[in-house]
Amino acid sequence: MPNSTFPAVISFADKKETTPVITAKYGDANDEDFGARMADAVEVQEIDVNIYMSKELWLPAGARGAFGGQIVAQALRAAFYTVSDEMDIHSLHSYFILPGNVEVPVIYQVERLRDGRSFATRVVTASQRGKAIFVCSFSFTKFDSSTQLSHQTDMPEAPEPESLPSDVELTQKALEQDDLPPKYREYLKLRIEESSPVDYREITIPKPTFIARRWFRTRGQLGPDKRLHACVIAYASDSGFVGTAAKANDVPARGIGMLASLDHSMWFHASAKADDWLLYDMHSPRSSGGRGVAFGRIYSRDGVLVATTAQEGILRLSKKEQAKRNNMIPAVESKL
Repeated sequence: MPNSTFPAVISFADKKETTPVITAKYGDANDEDFGARMADAVEVQEIDVNIYMSKELWLPAGARGAFGGQIVAQALRAAFYTVSDEMDIHSLHSYFILPGNVEVPVIYQVERLRDGRSFATRVVTASQRGKAIFVCSFSFTKFDSSTQLSHQTDMPEAPEPESLPSDVELTQKALEQDDLPPKYREYLKLRIEESSPVDYREITIPKPTFIARRWFRTRGQLGPDKRLHACVIAYASDSGFVGTAAKANDVPARGIGMLASLDHSMWFHASAKADDWLLYDMHSPRSSGGRGVAFGRIYSRDGVLVATTAQEGILRLSKKEQAKRNNMIPAVESKL
């Protein structure tokens, strides 16, 4: 069940009589525009004052629950609906508590902690069947036209995104290998079938490395709503992020037994368009205790640092990979 769409809330009777519908996969020839699909993926609908519900949820191939970036984006969308138009998001700090079930809509409860002259604070709790699965605090601020201090790190050099293969092309190439385990081959086929509405272009960096970089943008146009663009950037920022810690240890994808986000933080520095190419520069300074931490910087194509990210996640080896590494003499901890 890669993608579930829930009916619009018209009445409680309608909601009770209707079950979730599985939509066509992203990328089908008869599918609607990718931009519209991306907008729906992060949208929520109001069902009462300060209470919102997901319109759809996505279960990535091989994942335990709904895509974490989608939960972050939908919570941000819900919080946006409770602040005035002049307020822009500048930071969010979240925790993933339980895996999201794509068969059940997520309910987002918004708590309005503060509405000041320059800042507004919201806390959003996402729940399913009465249990919290995610909690996030959001801080919004008004544009300040006074003279400001300004500096940023330089964007790293990177090849043009048009010169790089897409994630789908890379997966298709991986499938050409003859020695793939059957389960991993099926996983790769599912990756191709689900065809994300976000176009990711990985940049090859020599191993071993604690750095990962990729370009990303939506496959369709999103329109002028800057709040939608912020939600989509939040959505994409969770993809492949904590996997940077696995790369720092030179662990192949098939060697990972469990990889899941525990928390996610973002700082938004400037408005950006998610349907234009953005460079995601990630690095992982440490992995230990079955967890890995990663930090990231998101740049616009012209070099403006538009967002900074941080995340810790569960990083566990498969039993086969554990046995392989236990037999390595001597056991060497990564120093990257």
